Amino acid sequence: MDRTALIKKIRDAGIIGAGGAGFPTYKKLDAQVERIIANGAECEPLLYKDRETMLQEGRALFRGLQIMQQITGASKVTIALKEKNRDIAQIYADMARQHGYEFFIYKDVYPAGDEYILVYEITGKRIPPGGIPLQVGAVVDNVETIVNIAHAVDDDRPVVDKFVSITGAVQNAISLRVPVGISIGECLELAGGVIIPNPAVLTGGVMMGSVEFDLQKPVSKTLGGLIVLPDDHYLVRKKTTPRETYTRIGHGQCDQCSLCTEMCPRYILGYPIEPHKVMRTLLLTGEAKERASLWAQYCCECNVCTLIACPEGLDPKNICVDAKQLLREKGLSRSEEELEFLFRDVHPAREGREVPIPTVYRRLGLTEYDRPAKFTDMVVEPTKVMLPLNSHIGAPAEPLVQTGQTVQKGQRIADVPQGQLGSPVHASIDGRVTAISKQMIVIERGVGK
Repeated sequence: MDRTALIKKIRDAGIIGAGGAGFPTYKKLDAQVERIIANGAECEPLLYKDRETMLQEGRALFRGLQIMQQITGASKVTIALKEKNRDIAQIYADMARQHGYEFFIYKDVYPAGDEYILVYEITGKRIPPGGIPLQVGAVVDNVETIVNIAHAVDDDRPVVDKFVSITGAVQNAISLRVPVGISIGECLELAGGVIIPNPAVLTGGVMMGSVEFDLQKPVSKTLGGLIVLPDDHYLVRKKTTPRETYTRIGHGQCDQCSLCTEMCPRYILGYPIEPHKVMRTLLLTGEAKERASLWAQYCCECNVCTLIACPEGLDPKNICVDAKQLLREKGLSRSEEELEFLFRDVHPAREGREVPIPTVYRRLGLTEYDRPAKFTDMVVEPTKVMLPLNSHIGAPAEPLVQTGQTVQKGQRIADVPQGQLGSPVHASIDGRVTAISKQMIVIERGVGK
């Protein structure tokens, strides 16, 4: 199969970044690069989704990397892990040697899975501010994404299932494979159910994930984990604080200690991001506010500043998010001359400022939830799925089916118009289409006409 046909296969299978971003994989691979990086570092604490994907789908992972090499012409392939998963490198040492691939094992720190950090640590090159790995001759993909590439090309299998870790205040911490579109509540039941009276669910992770109380919401292609916490847990309260509140408190409490900046993973890599200067925007208006907001432009929203660094318990991350929104509304960005001047050398104290995962657990009250979420092989057959049409970056997929229509698992039910960036959606169960909206398509089993 030639390069063009391979890219089409990947596109038609609906493969997007399974690590959270949701960028269409076919577009990312349509380039010539020197190196491929398989991201199995599992950036978010408590999750085991990437580890279990590699253990269950090792052959598919290596096959997917072969296909990526064929498409991109990459001569070097690196599989990135954290120290906690060093045994993965031992398990697949022979296979890696046969393919000429290497393992890179990073410390158990947060956010080690950030592609900017991985690219720098593996290649010694820094992605330009606001840029992508392609600009330094690399492609970075989550290991589950790469497994999906192998199944699409070799098995004609579209993305209809998702590896998910379920942990926190549940009976059993597990990782498993579920149909895309299954409800959060059903997933929690598969883990034995919640063991607290008033649960809140962090979707995606404790650091960058959001809080969800509606257990009927569906699992998307990008979701990596469900973490159940009490609704009065510090993280839940922090992540649900209204904008008016965190803005008002920040306005009156920030003393410009600059710890948010000194601990920022992107700042210590030399990027022009300084959250303490963005905090000053709470005291400014007009052009001065807009100018100071530029210090937020390259924030990756990792939440180290808010959840780890700030001694006052303020929220620099969300202030940066709001500042970036202002920049988009005003069409503001730094000039190339400014970036060249502000893009500094890597901070000499960088290694001493990385955040060990045990520190994250202690600071955030998560130690009791630190337990392995091992893979559980079970047949999961929900009677209903709700398939999101916009979980990818780009244009939302448009329905190709009608209400009342019978569909089969794997059938393409929505797609993006020709020429637009996006990804198709496939039925994850056999059944009948019972509802269609701009956001999703609902399929149910055993429903008559």
